[in-house]
Amino acid sequence: MTNIIRRSHGYQLDHIGLGVPNTEDGVKWVEEQTGAKVDLHDPEPDQFYWSGSLAIGEESFLEIIGPNPNYKKFQPFAALIKSLSEPQLLFWYIAVTDFQAFKTLARQTKSKLERVEGVNIESGEGVQASYWRGLIGPGFLSERPNVIEWLKRPDRESLDTPVCKLTDFRLVNPQADQINDVFGKLGIDVPVSKGASSIGMTIDTPNGPWSLENEGVRWTMPSMLLRVAELWWRTRN
Repeated sequence: MTNIIRRSHGYQLDHIGLGVPNTEDGVKWVEEQTGAKVDLHDPEPDQFYWSGSLAIGEESFLEIIGPNPNYKKFQPFAALIKSLSEPQLLFWYIAVTDFQAFKTLARQTKSKLERVEGVNIESGEGVQASYWRGLIGPGFLSERPNVIEWLKRPDRESLDTPVCKLTDFRLVNPQADQINDVFGKLGIDVPVSKGASSIGMTIDTPNGPWSLENEGVRWTMPSMLLRVAELWWRTRN
């Protein structure tokens, strides 16, 4: 029924997004916490974000994502991460082998797959990465995953020989029953517990087990519009 990839750490989880208000500072903080080297990438052309990656299993990583200082336009997500007072887990991705098949399944089960786009990242040396992606809606909720099909993964040597390993991934939401029902229809076997909204992880690192957990982010209409307006106003004043 599903073509979701299970990674070497045992989870249907491709990567986790850790939002930071400053990418370089965030990368240094993660290195201090883990004792592991983070790959800091060049900002992608014309993108609002700048990120680094820490391998947490073969072909699986923690993405440390902050604003691109060279991007001057207003972008809601960039404004959100700029406003963070400390690093915060924001999102997670599952990887599939056939994005269009997953999209069809989502439509057949009346699940919402939103913000679908194909992305090609190029440099002077050609295509560096290529993928399809979307998110399971409605709206944005940390406890629901984004979905990606890698057509070409970026070259990351650390992903082949990770020194860190994800050992636990935790999701909590007041509407856990509804979310788990959607997950079951889509073949997602990452359970959500019932309780106050949160997203958490534990990783084995050279410095020992490292755990992070925080309240999840929820962006839905009309609250999303109010939050975007608030963030826009802050950037203007």
